[in-house]
Amino acid sequence: MANVLVDTSAWVDYFRGKPSAAANALDRFLEENDVVLCGTVELELLQGAKAGERAMLEDLMTALPYVETERVDFQTAGELLNGMRSKGFQIPASDGLIAALCARHQFSLLTLDKHFDHFHQVKKIK
Repeated sequence: MANVLVDTSAWVDYFRGKPSAAANALDRFLEENDVVLCGTVELELLQGAKAGERAMLEDLMTALPYVETERVDFQTAGELLNGMRSKGFQIPASDGLIAALCARHQFSLLTLDKHFDHFHQVKKIK
Protein backbone atom coordinates (compact mmCIF):
# COMPACT_ATOMS: atom_id res chain seq x y z
CA MET A 1 0.00 0.00 0.00
CA ALA A 2 1.04 3.57 -0.59
CA ASN A 3 2.63 5.33 2.35
CA VAL A 4 2.57 9.07 1.63
CA LEU A 5 -0.45 11.11 2.61
CA VAL A 6 -0.50 14.40 0.71
CA ASP A 7 -2.01 17.36 2.51
CA THR A 8 -4.23 19.86 0.72
CA SER A 9 -1.50 22.53 0.80
CA ALA A 10 0.85 20.32 -1.25
CA TRP A 11 -1.92 19.43 -3.73
CA VAL A 12 -2.74 23.12 -4.25
CA ASP A 13 0.94 23.85 -4.86
CA TYR A 14 1.07 20.96 -7.34
CA PHE A 15 -2.05 22.09 -9.22
CA ARG A 16 -0.63 25.59 -9.69
CA GLY A 17 1.74 24.01 -12.20
CA LYS A 18 4.81 25.97 -11.15
CA PRO A 19 8.01 24.12 -10.32
CA SER A 20 8.51 23.68 -6.58
CA ALA A 21 10.06 21.16 -4.24
CA ALA A 22 6.63 19.94 -3.10
CA ALA A 23 5.33 19.61 -6.68
CA ASN A 24 8.45 17.70 -7.73
CA ALA A 25 8.14 15.37 -4.74
CA LEU A 26 4.45 14.79 -5.44
CA ASP A 27 5.22 14.00 -9.10
CA ARG A 28 7.74 11.40 -7.95
CA PHE A 29 5.37 9.86 -5.38
CA LEU A 30 2.57 9.68 -7.96
CA GLU A 31 4.87 7.94 -10.45
CA GLU A 32 5.85 5.45 -7.74
CA ASN A 33 2.18 4.84 -6.79
CA ASP A 34 3.08 5.91 -3.27
CA VAL A 35 0.26 8.44 -2.62
CA VAL A 36 -2.78 7.76 -0.46
CA LEU A 37 -5.88 9.94 -0.09
CA CYS A 38 -8.06 10.54 2.96
CA GLY A 39 -11.53 12.02 3.28
CA THR A 40 -10.37 15.23 4.94
CA VAL A 41 -8.06 16.12 2.05
CA GLU A 42 -10.69 15.09 -0.49
CA LEU A 43 -13.22 17.35 1.25
CA GLU A 44 -10.85 20.32 1.28
CA LEU A 45 -9.92 19.88 -2.38
CA LEU A 46 -13.53 19.64 -3.50
CA GLN A 47 -14.49 22.59 -1.33
CA GLY A 48 -11.95 24.79 -3.08
CA ALA A 49 -12.40 23.46 -6.61
CA LYS A 50 -13.60 25.70 -9.40
CA ALA A 51 -16.35 24.42 -11.70
CA GLY A 52 -13.92 23.30 -14.43
CA GLU A 53 -11.61 21.49 -12.00
CA ARG A 54 -14.13 19.14 -10.42
CA ALA A 55 -14.02 16.37 -13.07
CA MET A 56 -10.21 16.29 -13.06
CA LEU A 57 -10.18 16.12 -9.25
CA GLU A 58 -12.73 13.31 -9.18
CA ASP A 59 -10.68 11.30 -11.71
CA LEU A 60 -7.53 11.77 -9.67
CA MET A 61 -9.20 10.94 -6.37
CA THR A 62 -10.81 7.81 -7.78
CA ALA A 63 -7.41 6.58 -8.96
CA LEU A 64 -5.68 6.94 -5.57
CA PRO A 65 -5.81 4.42 -2.74
CA TYR A 66 -8.14 5.68 -0.02
CA VAL A 67 -7.77 5.34 3.74
CA GLU A 68 -10.91 5.40 5.86
CA THR A 69 -11.15 7.60 8.92
CA GLU A 70 -12.24 5.59 11.95
CA ARG A 71 -13.55 6.52 15.36
CA VAL A 72 -10.12 6.01 16.90
CA ASP A 73 -8.75 8.68 14.53
CA PHE A 74 -11.26 11.23 15.80
CA GLN A 75 -10.40 10.32 19.38
CA THR A 76 -6.67 10.58 18.75
CA ALA A 77 -7.12 13.89 16.93
CA GLY A 78 -9.13 15.25 19.85
CA GLU A 79 -6.39 14.28 22.28
CA LEU A 80 -3.67 15.73 20.07
CA LEU A 81 -5.52 19.00 19.56
CA ASN A 82 -6.35 19.29 23.25
CA GLY A 83 -2.67 18.91 24.05
CA MET A 84 -1.77 21.56 21.50
CA ARG A 85 -4.39 23.94 22.85
CA SER A 86 -3.01 23.54 26.38
CA LYS A 87 0.37 24.65 24.97
CA GLY A 88 -1.23 27.71 23.36
CA PHE A 89 -1.50 26.42 19.78
CA GLN A 90 -4.82 26.68 17.95
CA ILE A 91 -4.72 24.12 15.15
CA PRO A 92 -7.62 23.30 12.82
CA ALA A 93 -9.47 20.07 13.58
CA SER A 94 -8.85 18.89 10.02
CA ASP A 95 -5.08 19.04 10.59
CA GLY A 96 -5.44 17.08 13.82
CA LEU A 97 -7.40 14.41 11.98
CA ILE A 98 -4.75 14.17 9.25
CA ALA A 99 -2.04 13.90 11.92
CA ALA A 100 -3.98 11.11 13.66
CA LEU A 101 -4.31 9.16 10.40
CA CYS A 102 -0.60 9.55 9.68
CA ALA A 103 0.27 8.34 13.16
CA ARG A 104 -2.03 5.29 13.05
CA HIS A 105 -0.96 4.17 9.58
CA GLN A 106 2.66 5.37 9.86
CA PHE A 107 2.23 7.47 6.73
CA SER A 108 4.73 10.12 5.83
CA LEU A 109 3.10 13.50 5.20
CA LEU A 110 3.83 15.82 2.29
CA THR A 111 2.64 19.26 3.35
CA LEU A 112 3.47 22.94 3.22
CA ASP A 113 1.33 23.65 6.30
CA LYS A 114 3.36 24.77 9.33
CA HIS A 115 0.68 23.46 11.73
CA PHE A 116 2.10 19.98 11.26
CA ASP A 117 5.43 21.10 12.73
CA HIS A 118 3.74 20.80 16.14
CA PHE A 119 2.82 17.13 15.70
CA HIS A 120 5.98 15.23 16.59
CA GLN A 121 4.35 11.89 15.80
CA VAL A 122 4.00 12.86 12.11
CA LYS A 123 6.87 12.08 9.72
CA LYS A 124 6.93 15.15 7.50
CA ILE A 125 8.66 14.96 4.15
CA LYS A 126 11.16 17.78 3.90
